[in-house]
Amino acid sequence: MRGEFVPYAIAFRVPVATGAGPWTVRRGAWLRLADREGLEGLGEAAPLEPLANDEEAALAVECEPWRAGALDLARLDLEGRRAGRPLAAAWGGAVRPGVACNALVTATGVEATVTQASALAAQGYGTIKLKVGVASPDTDIARVAQVRHVVGPAMRLRIDANGAWDEATAIRVLRAIAPHDIEYAEDPVEGDCPALGRTGVPIALDARTREAGWAAVRARRVHALVLKPMALGGPTPTRELAVAAIEAGLIVTITSCFDTPVGIAGALHLAASLPGPEGAHGLATADLLGETPLEGLPRVAGGRLALPAGPGLGVRFPARTA
Repeated sequence: MRGEFVPYAIAFRVPVATGAGPWTVRRGAWLRLADREGLEGLGEAAPLEPLANDEEAALAVECEPWRAGALDLARLDLEGRRAGRPLAAAWGGAVRPGVACNALVTATGVEATVTQASALAAQGYGTIKLKVGVASPDTDIARVAQVRHVVGPAMRLRIDANGAWDEATAIRVLRAIAPHDIEYAEDPVEGDCPALGRTGVPIALDARTREAGWAAVRARRVHALVLKPMALGGPTPTRELAVAAIEAGLIVTITSCFDTPVGIAGALHLAASLPGPEGAHGLATADLLGETPLEGLPRVAGGRLALPAGPGLGVRFPARTA
């Protein structure tokens, strides 16, 4: 087999707020893995941190776990193409035709947050995820309260602080928003903090490594596990961890890495293959990026993302650029 990494740099439609400042360009690389018969499997290496230039991106995609994730995805895609079946069928068992997605609210002000959340609810989303920790704690408390008021009691609300708070701030904010029926708070602080379990808000861990994910499953001190397949070495090892977490009674949310349709489709196929009750996954992110030369990933409709048509990933470069 022949493999080639093809670098890309795609602007975000709207800069993504991070603790280090706005993230404006997504850099990474697609892996094109071809066999002797001319079939091609696609993978993606998109490190989950802003990369300054193409040279930095080229170095990053050669590092683990990103390289392993790209290879795993491309091999699964190629196997699916050879067998004439969707990638989601690689593990056997039932495959859902699509999955529910959480809508991501990126606005930071109270009024802008409410406006964005209202628009997403009108589009049919049943779960909304608010990024917190960039605005002041009091602003975040007000944002959650106002969103709950506007979207009503049936909407599931999640928050994600990306570890931005210290323990005292996290406890204060979580206790204040607990009456608003939060499904879970993702990474309120960096690392483990048992005291957060007494705030009335379930806690989720964004597992940055497979080791951290397995430790969380064994300890069972969190309510939910958030998994990014391309950051954990690919769909194969991530699915093993996800199934173990589900069997342990945890909610499992599969999310993208703000990657292109290749990485999103890989995460989507994984999510569609999981056993247990259906949850909402963090895969409604394709529209955050500008145009890409890829085809096949459906648009989110009514808060759901359908599996692409065709074998393997179902995502391809147009024939004229292949």
